[in-house]
Amino acid sequence: MEFICEKYKEKVDSDEPVCRHPDDYCRTRSSCIIHYMEKEKEREQRKKIATQQKSKKLGK
Repeated sequence: MEFICEKYKEKVDSDEPVCRHPDDYCRTRSSCIIHYMEKEKEREQRKKIATQQKSKKLGK
């Protein structure tokens, strides 16, 4: 499945959704599925790292 950037009309792969212009102004960013999925993936990674660090501290 592919997503389409509303501003630049570029196709973005849904497996690794990444905004190709994160520093550019975008009026649709707050409702952009690409931006949302990218941030959601980052949250999951931070949560996984925090869980691993917590389990290491408890293991000591």
